[in-house]
Amino acid sequence: MICRNLASPWEHEQVSLYPEMALFIDKLKSLIEKHPERGLPVSIFLSDGRTLLCKKHSVRLTLFPPRYSIGYDFITAIYLIGNDGITIVEMEYK
Repeated sequence: MICRNLASPWEHEQVSLYPEMALFIDKLKSLIEKHPERGLPVSIFLSDGRTLLCKKHSVRLTLFPPRYSIGYDFITAIYLIGNDGITIVEMEYK
């Protein structure tokens, strides 16, 4: 699995700030690797006007009780499935 563009720096920053997030990011990557076809279809609009068809998968953040929430419930990854494997193009909190 390859993380590109926004995904790699985002992942590095989040794990640096919150080491506990590595558990959830690894879980998300594992789910995508095992069953990439289960992701929900999503479109990304490119700056040149083209549309890129991708998949989206999320994992629930269960580390914090609701009253100490970081303001988000999920980590979501948007990825492409290609001949070379799976490429994560974006990760973010939702």
